[in-house]
Amino acid sequence: MNRCFKILGNGQIWDVKGILSSAPQKTFEDLFSGRALGQMAREFDQSLPSDKKIFSNFKENSKITGLSVTNALLSKDKNAAGKALVLLRQLAKNAAKGIEVLTKGKGCKPDWPNKERNYWKNLDVIIIGGGVSENTTGKVLVELIKIYLSSRDLQDIEVYQAKFPGKEAGFLGAVANIRGLVCKEAKKKKLRKISAIGIDLGRDEIGVGLMAINLNGENIILRRGTYLGLFQHSVKTPYHFQRKGFLDSRKSYSKKEYAMGKDIRRLILEKIADLIVLAQAKAMDAGLQISRHIAVSVPGSTGSTSNGYIVNSTDYLPFFRKKDGFNFSHTLEGLLVRKGIKGYHVHIINDGIAAGIANVCFGPFKTKGEKFAFFGVGSGLAGCVGLL
Repeated sequence: MNRCFKILGNGQIWDVKGILSSAPQKTFEDLFSGRALGQMAREFDQSLPSDKKIFSNFKENSKITGLSVTNALLSKDKNAAGKALVLLRQLAKNAAKGIEVLTKGKGCKPDWPNKERNYWKNLDVIIIGGGVSENTTGKVLVELIKIYLSSRDLQDIEVYQAKFPGKEAGFLGAVANIRGLVCKEAKKKKLRKISAIGIDLGRDEIGVGLMAINLNGENIILRRGTYLGLFQHSVKTPYHFQRKGFLDSRKSYSKKEYAMGKDIRRLILEKIADLIVLAQAKAMDAGLQISRHIAVSVPGSTGSTSNGYIVNSTDYLPFFRKKDGFNFSHTLEGLLVRKGIKGYHVHIINDGIAAGIANVCFGPFKTKGEKFAFFGVGSGLAGCVGLL
């Protein structure tokens, strides 16, 4: 289904403080994210004797994470499932309090411009996405958020579980954002159908999706049943642990550190280029021409889709920002040329906005003419706000 929408911005929701009076310095991301859920589970287990620990039995890669809570909730262990529900209630309460603060216009940072101050006021629709929103865990979280909002006389705010909670939200939304360019190209070539590549660059994984766009009717990105697009795949983002050394954007790096950071950047771009080559081959297998426009969902503010720069908030991607003299789109285009893929144009978009677009365009809710917000609750907290 096509929807007309206008993105107002992402509003830096993760910087909102003061949600809990007991922890006034904690940000929205500290209190409402997959990372936050994992921290709550670790603190819970630390308070118990070694033979009574709950979430240690559900570790992911030798660590208690938000997924450990999900696994406990879905387990046959009634005690573990009960404790998981307790933590989800707290996470939902944190989320609902944050939503209450934002929609009442009280969650603004002092230095926010007036336009951004009004982004989050008077919300009509909330979409909860990201890894925490998947399956049963997401259903529980959404229902608990609704209960709290009703108790605060905010029952008119509609809350939905995201249709696309994972990597597919990023690359689907990125492609949807440039659909006009892709369709214009197809019409020029007198094609009835064309395929387009979308990439989602995440902290832990890079996802690729190949979508077929039909120019007849409403130009909907095609889906087969519950399966999205023609092809999707994901790989680990290179050197996750080494990238932790680049978390402080204000730090001055040594020549050795700078060289290592640039090498990690090169490896990440190589991985993205390889996924594009793979998707191109899948398009050929399907007998479809592929668009020369490639869409990439990235962390951080991107400004104009066409200028190719990541502006900020890329603390785990070394030297990817405009201030580093790095143009993401142009660099990736050059890398594709070296791989024999010429004439392609790379368009970037903020990952929270991309995920919001995907879920607004193709989500289950039926409202229109209202203000919506999308919260992507994964390893961090991404999001956007806009108008239907």
